[in-house]
Amino acid sequence: MPDRRTIFNSVKAATVALAVMTEKADGSCPFSIVGSGFCIDPIGIIVTCEHVLSAFMAKPLREQIASFEEVDSEKGIKSGWLAQRYVPFAIFFRMDLEPDKLVAIPTQASICTAKTDFDLAGIRVVPHAGFPAGFPFVEIEYYKNVCEGDEIATCGFPLGNYLHEQLGTATSSFTTGIISSIIPAPNAPQKYLKGFQLNLTAAPGNSGGPVFSLTTGKVFGVLQAGPVDPKGNVVPNLTKAEPVYPVFEHDFLNQIKQMQLPKSNADCVALMEAVRKRASKK
Repeated sequence: MPDRRTIFNSVKAATVALAVMTEKADGSCPFSIVGSGFCIDPIGIIVTCEHVLSAFMAKPLREQIASFEEVDSEKGIKSGWLAQRYVPFAIFFRMDLEPDKLVAIPTQASICTAKTDFDLAGIRVVPHAGFPAGFPFVEIEYYKNVCEGDEIATCGFPLGNYLHEQLGTATSSFTTGIISSIIPAPNAPQKYLKGFQLNLTAAPGNSGGPVFSLTTGKVFGVLQAGPVDPKGNVVPNLTKAEPVYPVFEHDFLNQIKQMQLPKSNADCVALMEAVRKRASKK
């Protein structure tokens, strides 16, 4: 089994801030963090929550997908053009390029898709010269190895840019806890799995981050949100994670892999503009 330091370094390298790029004359942070995500494939496939990706859209993804053309009724697959408000960027962080510098590498999203039966979304980013051998990625834990009471952790960007402004934290943060409950019940077959209740501290900005085993470093969940009490107050140290496994079903990932990507960020900008023009005509 990998040691704790190896696990944390690996997960941190694959965890990204999903952000909007901004232009600031005062030299402050050039991006605004919306949520978190993590890479699951070296070609640059990012998993996050659907509600995080919807923050970049003119309308929530679920509403847009409902109007798309049905491609495969048996698998529930629909295809269409997304109306975006902002272009999503996945920000990777590296400290191994220069010993005294933290390098933030923005990678532009070119393909976005989402599940409608779970709060899950997938993004494929344009290849980047900063990762010539491929993007850092996490491995997926077998569901049969996930048990209530397991020690787990999440990685992400709680409070987004605000944490940096308050504490100076520049990269992703970890919190640890346990699996409180498997939803709907322990040992439920994977096809009936709805999520995981976690005893874990999280905050806005953590949504979409990986939830992983502290024993193996492998991911089994996607941090979603915390429940509220009858008065609408967020319950501390109690959160829910969506299962990561549905992103591997019904060609969800294969669709992203098979679609043609722009060869550069400049080509990606041109593609996004074409998408916006096509969407505006509908």
